[in-house]
Amino acid sequence: MSSTKSEILSKLRDRLSESLEEARRDYLLAKESRDSDTKSSAGDKFETGREMMQREMDKLSALIDTTENSLKKLQSLPSAAAAFVCEGSLVETDQEKYFISIGFGKMDDVYAISVESPLGALLKGKKIGESVEMRGKIITIKSIR
Repeated sequence: MSSTKSEILSKLRDRLSESLEEARRDYLLAKESRDSDTKSSAGDKFETGREMMQREMDKLSALIDTTENSLKKLQSLPSAAAAFVCEGSLVETDQEKYFISIGFGKMDDVYAISVESPLGALLKGKKIGESVEMRGKIITIKSIR
């Protein structure tokens, strides 16, 4: 199944939005759990439980921030095709297809990778017909959209 840039962007946004909604819901549940924990006669157990919930909240807060930043980055990607690989490029190689945007992994038939990733950094600035070497494999660019 071949996807267009707009379809890939839409799927990425949808998946990130779902993840953001879930993280926010989990954060509120952890906060509610932490705040409703009543002090028991075993004070250490109470403090340990509260600390565990606080750690979970901190982790979820970091996930929320990262997801929000990823959504913002997707909104700022250029939509026009360039003559060379850059952020926002949909790159078809003789191996795989890569959407240079955010590090997300495989979605259907395309890998969403960031320009800071090892492969993204190698591809950046390359043109159609040029090749890069990654882990002993030669990857040749067939098209850039």
